[in-house]
Order: sequence, then C-alpha cells, then structure tokens
Amino acid sequence: MQRLRVIDLLHRFRGVFAYSRIAFYDLDPRAMNSYWYLIGLLALLCSVVGTEAQAQSGTGTLVGEVVSSSGDVLPGVNVLIPAENQGAATDAEGRYRIEGLSPGSYEVQAQFVGFRTETTTVTIEAGQETVQDFTMREDLVQMDEVVVTGLGQSVERRKLSADVGVISANDIEEAPVSSIDQLLQGRVPGSSIRAQSAQPGQGALINFRGITSVFGSQTPVIYIDGVRVDNNSGTSLSFGGESTSALSDLLTNDIERIEITKGGAASTLYGSDAANGVIQIFTRRGQEGEPRVTFRTEQGADFPVTKFFRDTGFSFASAVEDPDSPDFGRDSFIADEILDTGYTQNYYVGVSGGSESVTYNVSGRAQNGTGVQPNNENTLYALRGNVQTEVASDLNVSFSGAYTRSNFSRVNNGTAIADPLTAFEVGDAKFFSGQGTLDEALELFLLPTIKEGVDRFTLSASGTYAPSDLFSSKLTAGIDSRVNEQRRRNPSAADPLTGNEDGLLTRFDRNYKSVTLEYVGTVSYPREGRIISDFTFGVQGFREDISTILGEGETLIPGSENFGEAGSVIAQETQSEIFNGGVFVREQIGIDDRVFINAGLRLDGNSSFGANIGLQAYPSLGVAYTISDEPFWGDMFGSVITELKLRTAYGETGKFPEPFARDFSFQSTAFRGNAAPRFFNPGNEDLSPERTATLEGGFEGAFFDDRFALNLTVYASRTSAALFDVPEPPTSGLGTQLRNIGEIQNRGIEIDTDATILARDNVRWALGASYGYVKNEITDMGGVPDFNLSTTVSAQQRISEGEPVGAWRAATPFDSNGDGLPDASERRFTGSTPYPNHTGAFTSRLTINENISIFALADWATGAEVFDWGSHWAQFNGLVRAERTTQYDEDGNELGLFSTEEDGVSLLQNGDYLKIREVSVSYRLPDAFLEPLRLSSASVSLAGRNLFTFSRQDLVDPELAGITSGGGLQLGGAQSITLSPPRQVRLSLEVTL
Repeated sequence: MQRLRVIDLLHRFRGVFAYSRIAFYDLDPRAMNSYWYLIGLLALLCSVVGTEAQAQSGTGTLVGEVVSSSGDVLPGVNVLIPAENQGAATDAEGRYRIEGLSPGSYEVQAQFVGFRTETTTVTIEAGQETVQDFTMREDLVQMDEVVVTGLGQSVERRKLSADVGVISANDIEEAPVSSIDQLLQGRVPGSSIRAQSAQPGQGALINFRGITSVFGSQTPVIYIDGVRVDNNSGTSLSFGGESTSALSDLLTNDIERIEITKGGAASTLYGSDAANGVIQIFTRRGQEGEPRVTFRTEQGADFPVTKFFRDTGFSFASAVEDPDSPDFGRDSFIADEILDTGYTQNYYVGVSGGSESVTYNVSGRAQNGTGVQPNNENTLYALRGNVQTEVASDLNVSFSGAYTRSNFSRVNNGTAIADPLTAFEVGDAKFFSGQGTLDEALELFLLPTIKEGVDRFTLSASGTYAPSDLFSSKLTAGIDSRVNEQRRRNPSAADPLTGNEDGLLTRFDRNYKSVTLEYVGTVSYPREGRIISDFTFGVQGFREDISTILGEGETLIPGSENFGEAGSVIAQETQSEIFNGGVFVREQIGIDDRVFINAGLRLDGNSSFGANIGLQAYPSLGVAYTISDEPFWGDMFGSVITELKLRTAYGETGKFPEPFARDFSFQSTAFRGNAAPRFFNPGNEDLSPERTATLEGGFEGAFFDDRFALNLTVYASRTSAALFDVPEPPTSGLGTQLRNIGEIQNRGIEIDTDATILARDNVRWALGASYGYVKNEITDMGGVPDFNLSTTVSAQQRISEGEPVGAWRAATPFDSNGDGLPDASERRFTGSTPYPNHTGAFTSRLTINENISIFALADWATGAEVFDWGSHWAQFNGLVRAERTTQYDEDGNELGLFSTEEDGVSLLQNGDYLKIREVSVSYRLPDAFLEPLRLSSASVSLAGRNLFTFSRQDLVDPELAGITSGGGLQLGGAQSITLSPPRQVRLSLEVTL
C-alpha cells in the first residue's frame, strides 16, 4: 500500500532539516540568520511535500463498502488486488481504502471466512477515487475458508483431503456459554461431549470417533495460538466421583475461531499424541483503526433440574407422611432445602485497534456465581492480550497471553458417604449422620468444606517471515502454566460421616507446566501454471512437567486451616516429565486448481518410548478434487449441484505410553521410621506408542443455488500395537507389564447439513442437522485374558475380544430349568456401552430485519447405558427405586425381588436423551439510535441453556459422564445421585464505542 505515513514524514523532515543547515552554512555562515534559515527550510519542505503530492497525483485510490447479502456490514474482509500484491481490510463500518494505484484496469477480490469470494474488474484513473462496493453471499461449503490445523501451513478448504471442522466467530458469539467444552456440545459432528455435574470447575468428557485405547485419556490435544495447553479432565481429588477439569478454565473470551481434527489423516503431522484428535484455538486480533472499546455485562439465574429426583416423599415416606413426625410434610426436602436458585453476573471490557503496522486486542473479565447447591460459589478473573506488529514488509511478530484466576467451593458428591444429595434421595441421611430429623442431618452434611483455587498463565510468541511469494516461514514458542490447590476440611463435629474424631484436613496441589516450540517453512514453486506446488517442512516439540502433592493432617483445633496446626501429617509427592519432538515434511501438488494431491511424513521421538524404539514414522496421503470446477459441470449439473468436492485421505497418528511405564523401577515406602524400597514396575524396553491408522473419504457439496449444503465423511480406523497389561510368569514376581499387543477398530460415518429455508430481504431462516455413528470393537487382545476396567457390585465395564471397549457385563436373571420363570443369575454382555454410539444435533437460525436474531440448538445421543448407583443403595433401606425382576425357586414359588447384586441389568438405565441445549434472542440497535449516543454498535440478548431434557427414564441424567473408569481411561457411564447442569437464563447487554 503506497501511503505517506506519519513516521515517513518525520524521517523526511529530519533529513531536510540537516540538509538545510548544511546548505546555508556553505553559502555564507556569517550572514545566516534565523529569518532566512526559516524561509529556506520551509521552501525545501514545500518542495519535498510537493514532490510527494505530484507522485500521488499520478495515482488513484480504490474505496468502497462490503456488506453481506442480508445487508450487514462486514468488518475484517480482505479486499485484494492480486496483480499488485496490494490490499486492505475493512474497518468496523465495513469500509476499505487502497491508495497509490497506478492508472489501469485491475481484478479485485473480496475474501472473508464463511462467504464466497467475490471478484470484479475496476478501472483506476489518476488523481481520482474509484468506488467499488461488494455484496458477499454466505458460502455454505466454505471452499475458500483458510485453515491451519494439521497441515503445517494456511490453506484453503478446497485443497483439504481430510475433514477439518471449524467453529467460527459467529458461532461463538451466538452461544450462551463461557467454556470451550460447553461450546463444542452439538457443534462437532461425530463427537461425544458429556458434562460431569452441576458443580463448578467441572469439565466435560470429550471423545472424537470412538475409543482408540484401553489405557489413557481420550481427550483431544489442545493448542491456543500454537501453544500446547493442559487438557487433563481430572486435575484434583474427586471426593465422590467428580474432579476439577483443566477444560473449565479455557474461556470463550476473544476467540476468533476453533479448528478441529478428529484424529486420523488430518492429525498425522502432530505425531505420537494425536490419535484422539486436535483442537486448535485462535484468539481474536485487533484491526487497524481508532481504538474500539467494547463493554458487555451479563446477568442471569440458574435453576436446578429436579427431573431425576424422587425426593424425600420417596426416601423418607413414613416420616414425611406421619403427622406426629418432626419431618411431617417435608416430602420435597431436597428441592426446598438443599437446592436453590443461583445467581450469576459477568462483566467484560475489551479494547482493540491499531495502526497500519501495529494492532492490539486487550480484554478483562470478572465473573461471580452462587450455584444451585450449597457451598457452590465461584469467582473468576481473566485478562487476555494480543499484539501484532509489522517489523518489516516481510516480517510480522505477534504476542498473545492470558491469565485466569478462579476460586470455587463444592460439596461432596456421588459415591462419598458425606454427599447430601445421595443420602437424602436414597434414605441414608439419618443413618449416616446419626440425627433424628432431616434438618439436623442436613446441617451435619454441610459442615465439610471443599475449596479450590486455580491460577493459569498462557503465553505465545510467533514470528512470520515471508521474504517473497515463493517462501514463508513461522516460528512459534510459548508456555502454559496451571497451578491448582484444593482443600477439604472435615471438622470433628462431622465424625459420624468421616470416622475421624478430631477433624481432618486434606490438601491436593497440582503444578502443570508445558513449553512448546515449533518452526514451519513453506516453499511455493511453481506458483503459476497448470501445476503448482507447496512444500512444507517443520520441527515441533513440547516438554510437559507435572508435579502433585497430597497431604492429610489429623487432629485440628476449631477453625484451623493449615497443616502446621495439625497433630499429625501424612504426605506424598509425584513428579513426571515428558518430552515429545518430531520433524515433518508435506508436499501438496495442485493441478488446474481443481485436483490437489498431498503426501506427508512425520518422524517422532518421545521420552516415554523404550530404549529399543527410536523414531516413529507417521505417513499421510490424500487427494481432493473439486469436480464442480470442471468446464462441463455447469451445463450438466450446475442447476442442482452448485459446488462439489470429493476427497479421500489416509494417515497415521499415535498415542505415547504414560511416563515411566518403560522403566524398571522401585518405590520408597516408610517403614518403622525409615525409608524402605519396594518393587514398583518391571519395565519394558520395547515399549512403543499405540498407532492409529485411518482411512476416510467423503464429499462436500452445495445444492440448489447454495440453499442446501451437505458434508459427509465415512471412516475406518485401526489402532495397532494397543497397550494391554500382560501378566508376567508368577514365578518372576513381576506382576503385570504394559505391552504393545492389541488391536482396536472404529468405523463410522459423519454427516453435517445446512439448509436455507427462507431468504428474503428482511427475513432469513436456516436449519442445520448433524449425525455421527461409530462402531467400536476390540479385534485382538494378544492372548491377554478378559479383564475389567471398573467394577460395581453387579456390573463391570469389560475388556473382551470381539466386544466394544468397556462394554457392560451385568448380573442378569435367567430361567435355568426351562419353566419360563427366572430362578438364577449370571453375568452377561448386555450389548451396550457406557458411551453413546449415535449422536447428533439440530440448529435453527432466524434473522429478521437485520436486527433480530433467534438461534436454537438441540443435541441428542443414543446407544449407551448408565449404571444407577442410587437405586442400588436405596435397596438397603427397603426402597425399590428402579424396577427389579421377581425371583422364583426351582419349583416355581415366588421368592420376592432379585437383589441388585443378582439383577445388575435393572441398574443399567437407558442412556438415550434429547436436550434443548441453547435458545437465544438478540436485538441489535439500529444506527439511528446509535448515532446520537456516539456508539459504534449495541445489542441486547436473552439466552437460555439446558432448557429441557427428554429421556426414556427419570432416574439418572443420561448425559452425565459420571464416575470415571480405572487405568486413566475415562468412559463415564456410572452415576450416583448427580445433579444435572442447571437450567440457565442470561440477559446481556453489549455496547461498542
């Protein structure tokens, strides 16, 4: 862009000043005086500026405005003149300006994510402003959208041979959520995203395309601005089946977009830790222009969901129905005395703007909520900044950083004896507390306190160097530091619940740090002609350090909160370090801008590999063909199929073993005041990563003049060298050892559709739907006998060849003598899993008069069964909460109901559900109202979340992941009396100056 900047003028004035002094001094230093000096300086300055003006007068300027087809202004649109390598981005009002153009005709393009690229020809005249406005149509297929994840470089979607999902800024703005895991629900086809409970600090269990491992978390790897961050969904002690998640403090503030790969071919370049997929988060950057200040406030209420409670009218029926009982009439004690309406307030301030060479975006957020259960208050403070600067014409540097501080409190949950919800729902409250009334029992259950604080700091720095169109490179470095401190205090008065007479203080600290370093270079040659090429190479590495400290202090004086005041303290500490690094190359060849062939390879090393492994190679290969760009397409199919891309891809990724699994190791144990070593792990020098190979194919198409879009993917993946615990010979005394001997397969289909139902000048209505199916199977266990991941009293999540990972095997009544009456029980495979295999979502977007927007989202899942611990415990109080089978003897005589230990299938509740997840209505104030107030924009919105739940049973919330499995694999699927995420209502106001 040829434009005289302020800094250029200053440099020229300085040069002119020096020249003027020399000139006058040489002429006649003795006669020089201030008057003539000033006249000479001004004359020379006028000469320079006049020369600049003359140069500019020989050029022209292109200006204009860019709006959407519905009339909305579009900030951030790139308006480019490719032949001159010049361009500009539209400002907050959708206007652009390109100066210093030589006279002539040019092809001009307007490009923007989510819209079709618009191209036109303009004629520039010397000394004139040429006006060229653009109206951009939404692109349902978004072939021109640029993505980065999994490719090592920015590339248009039309060139992708594997599916990469994108959640745009518009998607984020319309969602009434605050964390990343909530945002993903219903927006990623083929995913299972299940919340844990209603308590603060909890994150969801996330799974893409089935279970790929028997050991280890299934959570995808997460990057923010190129930096790997903590993604652990269990970072604290659970105290009854729930744990703090690192996902809960990944906020949606200032996110520009999210890119998602679900493992497979699109994740190959991430190597030995990408089998579960990759989530890339890109934060919002400032735009050139005057500072824009945005203020947003959100006020709301949370309402407890009581659909899955029978309350004390069921669990304490005799007491609440007896007029002489002190608990008479308290049949809804849980709803009335334990649960309550919560209140939330949220405040946000952001400032963005910048010059042609430096842009910035800085924001802060404060939030407070009281929760719907006792002791569930939470506060959060967050700061984020993002700065980009053009150091030189070929060098750009950017920095981004965020700090989050959150504090919250909880009550005991689920399987903990001190959990008030379970105790009152199943009839145990008086028994465990030793109290005579419900009120007295509740007072005792609420005495223990659980508090936690989390400090998180993330920093990213990157530099992009592009000396020519033929070569570009990018260097990224960053850190993520997350520290959480958890405390539970049980006062001595709670002895009937804890068994401790003098009080107990439990503290758990976890310290996580990761460092990421990545360099990527791309050589683009040739760039023109029928065949073009992009060769990408790079190196990537990260180091992850985790340390934990667990301590318990006994014998506390009233009010004591510190270990130093405890009578005795027991503590333990763990530390782990992992380094993963790799180099990769990728070649992409384009033919006629329609066919794109890519091949890649990553060589990976990891500190968890055995000594005999060395580098692991992960290849990829893919083809994308936009067949609708062929000359014959328009005449033959253009009226029906507007755009169609076919794609197929193959790729391999991995999952490395846990730290120290390869090592022959010992542990030290305290014994009689001394440290005594004992055997811990036999080690395996041949330990290697699990390898997941995926073959996928599909198409993306737009139909009926872009009124209907369809994205379909079919995939098959196989995890080889799967890790299983193999028993060592009994005489060795080595127990079991991880070995790479298994095989797991996942096959599935993903469909995503979007349809424009109505498109008028003042009304636009679009509907969307998605569907995902996955079939999981363990095809080879390498001779290892069947084993359980988790065991309940009557059902297990089983690992067995020919069945899905974690398939339910439950005690099942059956007829042993052929008389048609159940008289015996045995464990059988139920045919179901703890996680769903069919998932989907529906969306609706309605825009009226450009100012009113109505959005709704519903998501659903089927195919899972959920174990109901509450109904098991209720039987000990003579309560039948879940319907059980009647038992008979061999002679046909009725014996009563099978116990839950013999009738475990009665505790496996149907896991199908449909949830009205989000509904929002927003109104953008018209310009006529904004101008007198000097506001750039203003909007008000009313939103609801978790509004309604439809299920086939009302004993457990089928969405909740619940208690996790053993061995690090988190399948969920087992619940006590766990409270559903609350029904939320939010009213928000946002203004931009």
